[in-house]
Amino acid sequence: MSGDKEKDRYAAQARTGKLMSVIRVVAVSDNDEQRNVEKSKLESAFQECDERLDKLISENYEILTKTIQAYSSISGRIKTSRERIKQVKGDLNSCKELLHCRRDELKKLWLEGIEQKQVLSLLDQIEEVKGAPQKMNQYIAEKRYLHATELLTKTVAHLEGDLKGVEALTEIGLEMKSRKETLFRTLLEELNSQLYEKSPKTFQTRFARGGSLRNSGQEVSPRLLQKQQLMDLAAGKRGSKRGYKRNFKIPETSAGVDDINKPITEELTGDPEQDVEHFIAILVESLALLKRIPDGTEFLKSTIQRELTTILHRTTSEVAQNAKQRGESITLQNQPKLLEELLDMLFETFQCIAAAHMTTLGSLQRISGVSESDFYSMEDVWSQIQNVLKVLLSGYLDMKNASSSVQQAETAFGEVSASDLGMYMSRRKPVRTHKMPLFQFEMSSHAISMTNYMREQKQEFYGEGGKLQTEDEGEEQMLCKPSIHNITVIFKPLNKFIKDIEFSMTLPEGQHCTLHDFVSDFIKDIFLRHLMAEIDIDLKKATKDGENMQNLVDGVTQKTLGAPCPILVSAARVDKAVGSLKQLISALPAYSDQLLNMVVKILKEYKDNCMAMYQGVVQPEPEDRCIISASWVKDDGINQCLRLLPNWKNLQEHRRAGRETTDNTPDTMEVVRERNEKESELLITNLGEKPPQKHEVLLEVSSLKLLDHLQESLEWFAGRIRTFAGQLPSQGFNTLTLPGSQPLDIPPVHPSLLHDLISLAKDFQNLSDTCLLVLHLEVRLHCFFYLLPVTKQSNFHIRVDDVEPDQNVLTLSKDLNGLEEALHSSLQPIKFKYIFEGLGHLISYLLINSTQHIKRINENGIKKMCRNIFILQQCLTNITMARETDLDQTRQYYELMYKNVDEIINSIVEQGAAFKEFDYRNIITLLHRSSPGFDQKAHNEQIRKLQEIMTEAV
Repeated sequence: MSGDKEKDRYAAQARTGKLMSVIRVVAVSDNDEQRNVEKSKLESAFQECDERLDKLISENYEILTKTIQAYSSISGRIKTSRERIKQVKGDLNSCKELLHCRRDELKKLWLEGIEQKQVLSLLDQIEEVKGAPQKMNQYIAEKRYLHATELLTKTVAHLEGDLKGVEALTEIGLEMKSRKETLFRTLLEELNSQLYEKSPKTFQTRFARGGSLRNSGQEVSPRLLQKQQLMDLAAGKRGSKRGYKRNFKIPETSAGVDDINKPITEELTGDPEQDVEHFIAILVESLALLKRIPDGTEFLKSTIQRELTTILHRTTSEVAQNAKQRGESITLQNQPKLLEELLDMLFETFQCIAAAHMTTLGSLQRISGVSESDFYSMEDVWSQIQNVLKVLLSGYLDMKNASSSVQQAETAFGEVSASDLGMYMSRRKPVRTHKMPLFQFEMSSHAISMTNYMREQKQEFYGEGGKLQTEDEGEEQMLCKPSIHNITVIFKPLNKFIKDIEFSMTLPEGQHCTLHDFVSDFIKDIFLRHLMAEIDIDLKKATKDGENMQNLVDGVTQKTLGAPCPILVSAARVDKAVGSLKQLISALPAYSDQLLNMVVKILKEYKDNCMAMYQGVVQPEPEDRCIISASWVKDDGINQCLRLLPNWKNLQEHRRAGRETTDNTPDTMEVVRERNEKESELLITNLGEKPPQKHEVLLEVSSLKLLDHLQESLEWFAGRIRTFAGQLPSQGFNTLTLPGSQPLDIPPVHPSLLHDLISLAKDFQNLSDTCLLVLHLEVRLHCFFYLLPVTKQSNFHIRVDDVEPDQNVLTLSKDLNGLEEALHSSLQPIKFKYIFEGLGHLISYLLINSTQHIKRINENGIKKMCRNIFILQQCLTNITMARETDLDQTRQYYELMYKNVDEIINSIVEQGAAFKEFDYRNIITLLHRSSPGFDQKAHNEQIRKLQEIMTEAV
């Protein structure tokens, strides 16, 4: 628009400039020809302009005609109006002259009119005052409190104003003053009812509807959105844009500001309580009209705790009644779930009450225009809610008895006043009409015995301090037995409610509400200490006594625990304690680190006990007289060497493949020999010269059986610890977490705690492996202990009647059978195989190598040795269920001694060498020692010949 105006202005300037230039040329030029040229140009332009004007007139003839006609009509009307105005002006001048003549009469009439109006106004006021009591009764009955208050204040204003001197209205004036006080109390009672009785229903249903509408994407009214925000603020939802502030302000939305700033009005139709927020605003507005806001807020502040306590009693009775309708007996069943149900209902109710208080404070602030600190604050509401909950928890958590047993301080829970406890725990007898009975049975023997029985049952269930509400006694009702363990059931909902409180109060970072401190102090100072004391007592029963430490679980328990073999009762009890703590970690996730510390402490103590048990078995004598197997396993070098042997690697491969109980395929003797040959050479090298002493070997089967049970228990227990550690969420990567496993729903644990658990699992596994290695070595040491004296001390140059097996061989056979009987049912098959497999190869190696220690031998001695070998072979076959072909070879070795040296050498040439050169040399040497005339030169010649033959064979 501005651009078009600029163009018109520039065009007009151009035309004006052109005309001026023509005038300037005509005036300056002296040449007529030049003037004629300019004249012709100007005439031509005027002619062009006339043509354009005629064309425009012809094109817009109708519009131009209408415009001219309209202009003529308007001009005529203006002329007529001017004439009329001139006439009116003359008439006014005439009236002015006439009024000056009648001034006094008009003034008198005016004053009389004002008096009549005032009289009519007073009569109307009297009529309103006379009808005010009836109207007020109607308004109050319909709960139209704002109309009733406005009518009351208007009536009182009339009576104290223009109608003050009317004696006939004195009685009505006194009634109105009395009604003013009555209405004030009614408003407070109604406001209290809205805050504590009706808010749990109205706020809950309406806010739920508002939330569903908002989530569905439908259009929601600003007032409904404001209600939803109040509920969110009371519940402390993190999605709310605003939290509770110490200087309370009503949550505003862009669409609801105008609605909030509108004056409070009250409709005379519909249910006045349908919109609870608006109804509360009406009640507050009514208090403001009565000018009793300070008194009202003081009353609300003073009744918070009393009303909350009443709600607690009412909700407890409701939960008990619901349980009774479901057929559940509170006195005969310990049901902490009823306590959880009670807290859920209380939390929901308290959040609705807090939302109602926030609405009330918002209305008070809007009406008075001052901050809430001049009334009462939401901090007061939340503080009283926390106090009521602390009193409730004190009873159900049995804090009186628990704190005295743990001897922890009264300062941790000093915030709950004695008056609070007294209010909650005091007797409250209902008012009842007493009827005089004709006779009573309460002092009869049956009644007395029943009363004593019920008192004993009640004390057994609730403890010394527990109370149960009955019609006769009227004492406080307890929904479950007071116990500190109830915290595990209620902690999660309680902790969520605490977080809602703290978010609503917008506490600074690191600062917590009093209820959080109360619960935290209880858990840390009472619950955890009491729990540790209980676990210590239970574990001491299983670990401190040596006999209890060695007891095994029964078959049902073993199957329940999933143990492949019988395990120690102590391991099962420690696992049960760890499982209990694991459940507590899930129930109390905020204290997972403290509970894990307890787990680590228990495991360390049990590890020490297991180590002491192991030491008691392998080191019964002073340190200078140690068991050989234990000293070998304790030595890092030898231990590492044993773990590098093929038989140990084979065991570990089976463990990793999970084939401990399923792989029963027997290996060939060549495989067994290859797997154990290196170990046999190692043992012969270290033990083949000197037999072990009796104090260096564990000869008692009971000791070895205890090691067996300890080994199986610790391996199973280590697996349980690894599984538990794998379920813990960590800040980094948990190496024990199995694919597809579900971690515990707790915060990430501290890396040091996870490292301690993994380290303890490794320690238990290492101790289990140590026990297994000791068992493996002990069985072989038994062979050396019994067989070395046979070759070194026995006489094999004997008579024909002395060919019975050696006593040590019979003892070894009996010993091995006893070990097999003791270990077969308590060891996994692969471990049993690891212990007894290769014994035939070792005994064969030992007996062949021991020929160098035999002084003399004859045919009877050879027969005796073959019988020894047969006894051992039969024993090992029964144990391993495989023919020990190595002992067949040993018997063939000794049967070579039936031949002379030349026959032996010839057999080597003809059939090849069946034994090593060292073994043949021992036979030749023994045969020479056993011959009557020992010829050293012939002996040396035969040895040289043997060496040549063996060299050629190689």
